[in-house]
Amino acid sequence: MPSVLSNLGVGVFLGGVAGGDKFAWPWWLMVAGVLFYISGNFLNDWADKNWDKEKRPERALPRGLFPAWLYLVLGVGGFVVGTVLAALYGAGVLWVAVILMGLIVLYTVIHKKTPLSVVPMGLCRSCLPLMGYLAMRNQLTLLAFYPALALLVYIIALSLSARWESMGKIPREKILFSRALLIFSGIIAAALPMMMNPMLGWIGWIPFGIWLGISLKKYRSPVSAHVSALLAGIPWVDWIALLPIVLTLLGHKKIGLSDETFWIAILLAPVSFVLGRLLQKVAPAT
Repeated sequence: MPSVLSNLGVGVFLGGVAGGDKFAWPWWLMVAGVLFYISGNFLNDWADKNWDKEKRPERALPRGLFPAWLYLVLGVGGFVVGTVLAALYGAGVLWVAVILMGLIVLYTVIHKKTPLSVVPMGLCRSCLPLMGYLAMRNQLTLLAFYPALALLVYIIALSLSARWESMGKIPREKILFSRALLIFSGIIAAALPMMMNPMLGWIGWIPFGIWLGISLKKYRSPVSAHVSALLAGIPWVDWIALLPIVLTLLGHKKIGLSDETFWIAILLAPVSFVLGRLLQKVAPAT
């Protein structure tokens, strides 16, 4: 859930910067993004109730802790409230929100049937920076698609890595492919800041690279630990762009140390990462 805020935040920041004027942070859009994420979880569990009864009887619905209809009501209700909040920021945000909900439903329907379900899962994440960007501007530009594409590749790589690490003997080339995709996601995210400031554009790669290395070595097994580490690392993808861009703007005196936007851009990703790891101690990430 914290990573959702980070994914929205990178779009908000880029959209605000591209607009050129000072802007107010769209907090209700953050609430909408969280509602979409939580609602998707409820909908997914509702759709999986029969499969879970056979394969995962320890989960809440098979154990009878809650009625199945309650999950469906919470999922649909969260979508409705999230859509209303998203609509506050314009027609563009509303349309992306509708596409996001469609992708969530598509993933829910096909995720047990095909490995290609990792694509709509990744596209769900890609929608978040686009929503954030459109909340600040009335139209999408190329700036918004750098973080969107980086998140798409990262989520696909994460999902493939988890799938292959959990299976017995997997050809080495498949493992290397998923790791190459993880690295490639960072390269995509770094493309924009490198074009803006080649001297500073790489700095966001430091925390991303460190955590990626830890995830692939220290947390390679068990699979639950591996997936949890990669999931917690999602905000570092956002920081690859956020950190050097905000520092560049500070150096050009286009943003000040007293600006709320500066501190949100600096702290959003690392705070989201820390919160994500802390919450994983309360509830398993997978």
